[in-house]
Amino acid sequence: MIDPIQREEAIHGARWETFHGGYFSDPAVAAPLIAKILEYAGASRADAIVDLGGGTGYLLSRLRANGLGTGVSLIDLDDSERQLEAAGKSGLTCVRAAVDQFSRHNLSPGDRRFLFMMRSVLHYFGENGLSSTLQHLRAQARPGEFFIHQTASFQNGPDADFMNALYQLMQTRKWYPTVDATKAALIRAGWRVLDVLPGPALPLLSSDLGARYGLDQGTLQEISRTMFREHPVKAGVFEKQGDDFCAFLHYWIYVCTPA
Repeated sequence: MIDPIQREEAIHGARWETFHGGYFSDPAVAAPLIAKILEYAGASRADAIVDLGGGTGYLLSRLRANGLGTGVSLIDLDDSERQLEAAGKSGLTCVRAAVDQFSRHNLSPGDRRFLFMMRSVLHYFGENGLSSTLQHLRAQARPGEFFIHQTASFQNGPDADFMNALYQLMQTRKWYPTVDATKAALIRAGWRVLDVLPGPALPLLSSDLGARYGLDQGTLQEISRTMFREHPVKAGVFEKQGDDFCAFLHYWIYVCTPA
């Protein structure tokens, strides 16, 4: 995951809180995921909540504001130094490691029960890396623990194909499956899927995508022309907004436990 992280470093740290219209620091946007984590944190008797790819620690801070943190460790695991610097200022425990390589033994000493959470991370591993990443995460989890994640995925194949075509034009390996494909990959990796519910969609303005991936205006205009010319446009997936285009990344929340 080093290359994607380095490519996006310009928006890490304090800037991340306001990027994409503040989506990733919006309490209303985070509410459905936070509610599920709070629901299962008690049921799991977790000693520690681990946010995998937790970035600036926003979600953990929201959990702390909702009463978690007394007797429960809040651990932010991320592979971006700039993101963890921001998280450290919030008083969170920070661990620098890659989501697809960490070991539970590096997170906390002793025999502790974890609840693993994640938001908007799995697409970084691409189509070929999804299964191995889910298998790695399953290997870190023990019976009775939970993995609750908000993952970008689409209800139908054409919408997923459309988004993948866009990201291929932006020259990134990120990849988006359907909801059914995500569930199937989780099951193959040894997870039991307890619940799946929709999360708030993320509007992606072309100007923000340009800043995130280092794309100039000419490249963005060519991408826009290609997408509108070669792919059927669908409201709520890809739209024209003034001089920008806007793609909508759809999210679903998956509640999982080791099978």
